[in-house]
Amino acid sequence: MPTSWHSYAFLGLLLYALGRQSLAHSPTVLDTIRSQSFFFETFDSDEWQSRWSHSRDNKYNGRFTTEVVKDWTDKGLKIPEKNKFYGLTALLDAPVDPVVASSPTPLPLVVQYEVKYEDGVTCGGSYLKLLTAEPSFAPDGLVDTTPYSIMFGPDRCGATSKVHLILRHRNPVNGSIAEKHLASSPAPETNDFTHLYTLKIFPDHKYEILVDGKVRSSGSLLDPSTLQPPLLPPRDLPDPDDKKPADWVDVAEIPDLNAVKPGDWDDREMIEDEKAVKPRGWLDNEPALISDPAAKRPEEWDEEEDGVWEPKQIPNPKCKVGCGPWIRPMKRNPAFKGAWKPPLIKNPAYKGPWVQKTIPNPDFFEVEEPIRSGVGAIGAVALELWTIDSGYIFDNILITRDPAVAEIALQKLWKPRHDAEVKASEAKLKEKEQKEKERRKEEEAKQKASREGRNFGERAVSNAVLALFEDDGLLAPVAPYVGPLLDFVRENPDALILGMGVGPMLLLTVILLLRSIGSGKKQSANAPTAAAEEEKPAAEAGEEPLAEAEDDRAADAEPTSAPAPEANQGQEVVPEGDITPDGEIEEEPEEKGPRRRTARAA
Repeated sequence: MPTSWHSYAFLGLLLYALGRQSLAHSPTVLDTIRSQSFFFETFDSDEWQSRWSHSRDNKYNGRFTTEVVKDWTDKGLKIPEKNKFYGLTALLDAPVDPVVASSPTPLPLVVQYEVKYEDGVTCGGSYLKLLTAEPSFAPDGLVDTTPYSIMFGPDRCGATSKVHLILRHRNPVNGSIAEKHLASSPAPETNDFTHLYTLKIFPDHKYEILVDGKVRSSGSLLDPSTLQPPLLPPRDLPDPDDKKPADWVDVAEIPDLNAVKPGDWDDREMIEDEKAVKPRGWLDNEPALISDPAAKRPEEWDEEEDGVWEPKQIPNPKCKVGCGPWIRPMKRNPAFKGAWKPPLIKNPAYKGPWVQKTIPNPDFFEVEEPIRSGVGAIGAVALELWTIDSGYIFDNILITRDPAVAEIALQKLWKPRHDAEVKASEAKLKEKEQKEKERRKEEEAKQKASREGRNFGERAVSNAVLALFEDDGLLAPVAPYVGPLLDFVRENPDALILGMGVGPMLLLTVILLLRSIGSGKKQSANAPTAAAEEEKPAAEAGEEPLAEAEDDRAADAEPTSAPAPEANQGQEVVPEGDITPDGEIEEEPEEKGPRRRTARAA
C-alpha cells in the first residue's frame, strides 16, 4: 500500500492513463481497485453468493437477486420484492480499525458504494452496516441487534430523508455503548439515476460525506455539536438536586403597568365598510335554510327510540341574493396602528439569570483518539434493511484507506454509468419533446387544412352568389343598388355563410311574430263588434236613448269594454265632442252638414 500522498497521486494518474486505453470494467481497473482495498464487491458474477449469506432468521423473508439494470452494462444487487425485510452479510478477510494512528501518514477510512432506485423510493433504507468484528459471528446469524461499528448511507421514509452517519462508541470508563448520530445529516438523492455515496473518517477525527464526488457534509467529530450525543462526554453535569428557588426572578424587564394607551391609538384592524349598501332583493325576514318539502318521515321511524323526526334542511330558494339580517361587511382600518402594548421597564425584583450548579460527570473520559479506542474494529459488511419499495440496486461496495482508489472507482465505474443515464434521460426527454412538438405541428396542420377547406367552401359559395350579380347574371339589374353589400361579401365570404344560416331563422321568427300580432288585433276587433250586434236591435227599435241605455247597462252588469264604433254596426260615424260632467249627449254646432249627436261615457 502506498506510504505517501505523492504515491497516491502518482497511482491515480497511472490508473487514469490505463483506464483511457481500456474499458471501464477491464480486469486492470477492477484488479487494481481490489488489490488496494479491504473489501470490494461488484456482483458481476454468481460467485458473490459464495461471499454473501442471507440471514437465516425468519424475520428476513426477502432474498436479494442480481441482474443487469437498465442503462447498465453489468449486474447489480437488487431488492426484488416490496414490503419485506432483507438481511445479507459478507465477511472481511481481516478486521479493520475505523481509524489508525495519525502519524507518520494520515490514512483515512473510506467507505463507498453505488445506489440506484429503479422503481423510485417511497419509504426504505439503503444504507450499509459495518458490523463489529466478533470471532463467533456467523454471516447467516445477522439480526437487527447485531452489533455494528459504523452505519452509513441514505434512508428515506415520507418527510424523513437523510444520509446516516452513526458511530457505536464504547465508553472506556463504564463500558456502556451508545449510538452517536450525525446531528445535521445531508439529504440523499431520490431520482432514478445511479448515485455514489462516500464516507471518509480521518485519524484527526474529521469526516467528510460526499454524494457523487461532491462534499455534502464535513467537520470534526470531536465538536460537541456534530454528534448527538457528543462523542466525548462533558466533564461536568447539571446537579439534579439543585433547583431554582420559587421566588427567584430572572425576568429582566416587565410591562409598565402605569402606562396608558394614547387616546388617538386605533387598534381596530377591521372596521365596517360605511359605503357598503345592502343588495337589492335581500330578504331580511327569510331564513337561509328551510325544511325540505319533499322530505318524508321514514315508515320505520320510532320517535320513542329515534327521537323527534325533523326533515332535512335545504337552502331557501327565495334567498337568491341573501337572507337574514344584513350585516355591513368589514374592511381594513386605514388608521390601524397595531395592538397596543405597554412599554417595558426594568424589573425591580430582577435577580439575574439563575445558573444551576454542576457536579463532576462520573462517565467522563478524556482520550486523544476516542474513535480508535471506542469504536470497534469492522469485521463484516451487511445490508439489514426493510423497505416498502422494490428495485433498490447496490453495486461496487468498497472499503479502503486509499482515497485515490475511491477516486478511480468514481471515475471509471460510477461516472460513465451516471453520465450514460443522464444522457439517456435527456435523449428520452428530448424525444418526448420532439414527439409533442410533432403532435402539435400535426394538430396545427389539421386545423389549418380544416380552415382552408372551410374557407374554400365559403369562397366557392360566395363566388356563386356574386356570379348572379355579374353583367350576364340573373340578378345583374339590381347589382348597382347593392354594390356595398357585394363588396362586403367579396371581403368576408364567411359572413355570407353565416347569413345563409341565420337568415332563414330570422325570417321565420319575423313571420311568426307578425302572425301573432295579426291574430291579436283580429281578436280585439271582433269582441266589440259582437257586443254592438247585441245592442243594435234595441237602438233600431227606438226603445231608449243611447246614453240612457248605456247607463242602465252600467248599473245592471259588470264593466265591459266600450261599445264598438257605430261604423262597425253599419251606422254613420259619430265624431266625439267635449265630455259633459254628467256623461250626457252634447250638441255640437254644425259646420258644413247637419248637426250630429255623440255619446259620452261617464
